[in-house]
Amino acid sequence: MSRTRRSLLRAVGSTGVVGSVVLGSDTNRAWSSRGSAPRIEPIFSYPSPLGRPDDVHERTILDLLHRAVPGTAVHLSLYAFTRTNVARACLAAADRGVDVNVLVDDHLAEADAVQRLRGRSNDRVSITADGGIGVSRNHNKFLLVEELNNGESNVVWQSSSNLTNTQRFLHNTSVVFRGAGDLYDVYREYWNELAAGDSDPHYNRTAETDSATVYFSPRSDFDTHLAALENVVPSRDATIRFMYSIWNEKRPAIVDRIAELVDAGCTVEVILNGEKSDIGQRLRRAGADVLEYPTTTVGRVTPWQSPNVHSKTMLVDADVDVDGETRRRRLVYTGSQNLSRNGLLANDETLLRIEDDDVYAQFVRDWKRVHEQGRRLASDGAMAIVRSLW
Repeated sequence: MSRTRRSLLRAVGSTGVVGSVVLGSDTNRAWSSRGSAPRIEPIFSYPSPLGRPDDVHERTILDLLHRAVPGTAVHLSLYAFTRTNVARACLAAADRGVDVNVLVDDHLAEADAVQRLRGRSNDRVSITADGGIGVSRNHNKFLLVEELNNGESNVVWQSSSNLTNTQRFLHNTSVVFRGAGDLYDVYREYWNELAAGDSDPHYNRTAETDSATVYFSPRSDFDTHLAALENVVPSRDATIRFMYSIWNEKRPAIVDRIAELVDAGCTVEVILNGEKSDIGQRLRRAGADVLEYPTTTVGRVTPWQSPNVHSKTMLVDADVDVDGETRRRRLVYTGSQNLSRNGLLANDETLLRIEDDDVYAQFVRDWKRVHEQGRRLASDGAMAIVRSLW
């Protein structure tokens, strides 16, 4: 289907004001403070081995929508949007005078959540389906909020999580940036270009901001992750960690570079979604330590969905060559891009590089926690779940 075609549908309605939202516990959320208020807030979800969900990413979205100031705008771009409570929050924000602008990929444009927004008749909410720059999917997951009622402005939420019921049962990551004017402006320009729907397989856009570097797909100029690994100067105290939902055979140069790094003494550790990724054996042959997070259920003991990995994260703690100068860097790469060919070349995707020691430490703690849960499930299977009931 051509990406030059787009449908713009306008809607708004009254659903009542969203009640106050209680956000996640400190085990889900952490803060990196700069000055008197936090600027970068990593958020992590931990569905239980029993198959119980963790709604922290959804609650974050609801809270941001609830706090949006009348007379300002929010902009949302989602690959999958089926959660009707978020649709209701969008309508409630519009009732308060907030302009709500939503981009959805067309594969779920008929979902009930989207239909609720379409079914109203006012100019406060716009729904754009089949916008995009890439030739495949708009795989983005981000929200932009112009101003909150606590005085914060230029808020960017970037996530690996879609807004669907399934995502509540998966390990995901989000990052909220507050007061990040230059980053917000970059995303707003990108959102407008997505909404215009003009295809460009050579989009190749990179933006440097005070908070993060942003790599947008589609791109034909270089492989984002391979370029990052090629800048690593190998050493025995270097550690590189991955946690990915989808990592397939279509970007083999990344595995080749991992083999070079391991041969030179680097430690490479990987968590994969055991159902979605097919690269595990190649990574092991390259010398990486690989955990394929299993899908484990025990009949009625797990009446919902087994947890698994949906994050898209690469963590680098190494000497890195920057413009000919080598220095130690701790880097977080996170966003919507899977390690697949489509993720780089065909989809609309956003990848962030964050250089902040506090944020890096929080992502490492998340990686270790997910790895431990996955290891227990892989080692003990159903008994790990049964023992957790005792």
